[in-house]
Amino acid sequence: MSHVEPDGDGFSASLALQLYLRTLGLESEIVIDDSNLERFAFLTDGSKIRNYTSGQRYDLLIILDCNSYVRLGEREALVRSASHTILIDHHVPENGVIATDFSFVDTSAASVGAIIFRTFQPEIEALPEANRVPICNCLYTTIINDTNNFTNANTDTDVLRISAELCACGINPSQIYKNYFLNHEPLEMRYIGEVLSTIELHSGDRILYMYSTLEMQQRNNLTADAIMNLTRWVQGVRGVAAIAYLREEAPDLYKLSLRSPVLDVNAIAATYGGGGHVSASGAMIQGSLYSIKAELLAKLDKALDANSRHAAN
Repeated sequence: MSHVEPDGDGFSASLALQLYLRTLGLESEIVIDDSNLERFAFLTDGSKIRNYTSGQRYDLLIILDCNSYVRLGEREALVRSASHTILIDHHVPENGVIATDFSFVDTSAASVGAIIFRTFQPEIEALPEANRVPICNCLYTTIINDTNNFTNANTDTDVLRISAELCACGINPSQIYKNYFLNHEPLEMRYIGEVLSTIELHSGDRILYMYSTLEMQQRNNLTADAIMNLTRWVQGVRGVAAIAYLREEAPDLYKLSLRSPVLDVNAIAATYGGGGHVSASGAMIQGSLYSIKAELLAKLDKALDANSRHAAN
């Protein structure tokens, strides 16, 4: 299992690992939190997925792409009851580190899928095409998700080398990109436009802030887990040093997404009990939109000023 609201790394890595284990004669289940998985339909053929219900228990539980109990939601109970647990991740462990029998955490890895590929690469490459390609399709999806199709700062020599090696395994990168990034419904595109229309610039236009509400989602007949993170639509905007996006999850509960090419936004997310990566992080925050916005912008402004002073020295 991966974190709540499965994404293109955690969930696709789970699919890849399940497919690989099956070639070894080992059956498994991917346990999810009743999420909308439509965007992954091109990868899920033959997969075994189960919604979490109270009372489930496993002898061996493998946790992917998750650095704290908070991000597991109700499925935290599975960790507590499992006989053995393994964690594979690339986030900095913090805010309630998951207790496991074995942990492999490589914060330099672009995605958990990249870790899995490097771990089992000779065995995957030796598989028949019918088994190899579906696994590699999933692994490539983890990479384009966490590099935002090779536009994030974590795109490096190793990322490009792994991607080339996955291509050599028989994947079609163009088709995977189209299936994952371009497969939007018309109402989702309208929702994206509505969110982009909330954009405000603060701190001398250094901070781009935007938000979305439950009413926006409902008006467009969408659920939160059916929507790809909207920060990808504003990353790289000229002159902007930090992006802050607040998505209403429930009354007085917001999901924060932070992006910055110059700040350690992970440190800011950690003040709210969240986490992630230096340049991309998030958290769940309780409170009114007005009060959260004011506090958040003050923290970002302070961090940017400190960064400017440090650069000047």
